Amino acid sequence: MKVQANGVSNEVYVRGAGQPVLMLHGNPDSHVMWLPLIAKLRGNYRLIVPDLPGFGASKTRADHSEVTLKGMAEWVAHLLDALDVARPVDLIMHDFGGVYGLAFATTYPERVRRLVITNTVFQQDYRWHFWGGVWRKPQLGELAMAVMGIPGLGKTLFAASLRKGGPGLSQEQINEAYRRFTPDVRKQVLRLYRATDPANFAGWETRMLAVTAQHPTLVLWGQRDPFIAARYAERFGASKLERFNDVGHWVVVEAADRVAPLIDQHLQDS
Repeated sequence: MKVQANGVSNEVYVRGAGQPVLMLHGNPDSHVMWLPLIAKLRGNYRLIVPDLPGFGASKTRADHSEVTLKGMAEWVAHLLDALDVARPVDLIMHDFGGVYGLAFATTYPERVRRLVITNTVFQQDYRWHFWGGVWRKPQLGELAMAVMGIPGLGKTLFAASLRKGGPGLSQEQINEAYRRFTPDVRKQVLRLYRATDPANFAGWETRMLAVTAQHPTLVLWGQRDPFIAARYAERFGASKLERFNDVGHWVVVEAADRVAPLIDQHLQDS
């Protein structure tokens, strides 16, 4: 469904009724990433699954303010307001969706009930992976994205990167992600990586730890992630941490059948 929030149109998949659960994807994904997990969740939830600004079918503001930490928090707040979500939400976050979600939770802790964090960063000592470093550089980033758009070659490079990062991803899932990796999405990726210097997390990281200390937090971590080192899994102050040694960056996709019961239990614990 289309939802007008923060002054632009956003694509949001909504399913079910009950406790609101906001699911935030990362790069280079869309709400489609969550569908394998959604099929296995058994709780009574109102699942709210948007495309992030500039991804999928969601638009960006003319000033692209959603790429700052403050802008990310405000985008989530505006989206929930547009959907009339008044009660505290549960957050399930991955990759850049984790940055959006944790910025929101840090800014509006009263609007959050429980957290599920998967393979993301919110730490000022993080250093970008290879492609992140490339995308952050002017001209070089544009060149890399132009290559990604070349028929045949671009898809081959894209698929190789996703297979390395997510050995459990299917070819169908990789193909779908590439189909949605449009020129507009590639531009938004450059904006995001250039705006998100890890140094920006100074102060925010400390406040985030105060939030996770007060809200039940589950971390699910794919150990074969080449983009974010496994040591970061311990850096969220989580009350529960589950590691998966045989999967990579997309743990909620690669191991949906195993993480779904853990998420159900975490969201339903009294």
